[in-house]
Amino acid sequence: MPAFGRLFYRALLCACLLFCVGVNAQVSADQPETHRPVGIFYLWNEKPLVSPDREHVKDQRVYAVDNASMTPYWPEAGKANGAAVVVFPGGGYVRLAINHEGHDIAKWFAARGVAAFVVKYRMQEHGFPAPLLDGLRAVRQVRQHAQAWGIDPAKVGVIGFSAGGHLAASVATRFDFAADSHDPLAAISARPDFAILGYPVITLEGADAHAGSRRALLGENPDPQLVRDNSLQFQVSDQIPPVFMLHGVGDQAVPVGNSLAFFNEVQKHNKQSELHIYNSAIHGVGMIQGQGSISLWPEALNAWLQQLGIIH
Repeated sequence: MPAFGRLFYRALLCACLLFCVGVNAQVSADQPETHRPVGIFYLWNEKPLVSPDREHVKDQRVYAVDNASMTPYWPEAGKANGAAVVVFPGGGYVRLAINHEGHDIAKWFAARGVAAFVVKYRMQEHGFPAPLLDGLRAVRQVRQHAQAWGIDPAKVGVIGFSAGGHLAASVATRFDFAADSHDPLAAISARPDFAILGYPVITLEGADAHAGSRRALLGENPDPQLVRDNSLQFQVSDQIPPVFMLHGVGDQAVPVGNSLAFFNEVQKHNKQSELHIYNSAIHGVGMIQGQGSISLWPEALNAWLQQLGIIH
């Protein structure tokens, strides 16, 4: 074959290969499961990882997160309904109760057709605003990949417990928090479509403040305005999504006044919200059963999610 003929043939072959790759990419996009990550992935994947990474596990709690990440839980084939939830375990911004306020919660949602993402967010080693930025990025990550992952971008919620509830409530109220203008995902909305708060830290000032969370997040002597900005009853606006809250009336770690103050503001703007106060002194119940009426909160949540049309 003449040299020119060989070059033409190679060019034609390359063009055919590129066309086939394009067709295959389109086919894959129509099959979301082929693009779904099956293990942990990092939130700030455009940046190099922090090294050495201080993250470690002690007594089933995760400490010293340097590289924020998410672990996905996908519904079984045929059960997925397009909804998704980002899960923030609690731990006073010092540690993460990753199992009973993270993985167990995600499994509960996945069993109901909701894709769930357990977040390991940065804490006291980084301080404010690192946890909030991680929370916002987690929601944006889910929406960025919504089509490829088979998720409805209008059905992305958050759930958090204790200090994780503070983070979830922060995302629900401060979704437009100023971030790096060079963030490649900054244009994607971080406002959740629903928020679920379990015995949440809400206020960092006054008698009901959780001093440990305030210290871990803001330091020993924070500026009063910073404390006020992170006392989330003052951050509720008419943009608040529907909120579901649960709290034990006798909670000794995070007083029930936190939920009462927040819900008092929420109900002014969103009538699709619910607050459940239980005759319990337990803090950190998660999905643990046999703890009295507070162990029934998942049933109430299930009914609320059905009423919102998040699950069927």
